Amino acid sequence: MKAIGGTAYLKINGDQKTLAGSWSVSPTTTVKTGVTGLSGVAGYTDAARVPYMEGSLIDTGSLSVKELEALRDATITLELINGKTYVGREMFLAGEPSHDAATGEVSVRFEGADITEMS
Repeated sequence: MKAIGGTAYLKINGDQKTLAGSWSVSPTTTVKTGVTGLSGVAGYTDAARVPYMEGSLIDTGSLSVKELEALRDATITLELINGKTYVGREMFLAGEPSHDAATGEVSVRFEGADITEMS
């Protein structure tokens, strides 16, 4: 039986980070939204969206939130135990990271121009 989840590795510009909790990745660059009229479904709109990776990193004492904030055009690789790898290009730290002092976790969201899914 093959593992489908549980272990993952994240690298930012080749530097491996320690992950916590659950990570999500959305490589899609468009979002479709249904449009209805009085007579039913009329079609859909197709709008651009920013691909992202988000989750928590563990701060073992060497993680710098300032360095994460300064990221521009980063390459971020997320490797999953099921054999899939996602490679984000031109990534940056989006929003505001939050550091939970009780658990040592820093919640982050990386967005960028492209995330390629490889199996």
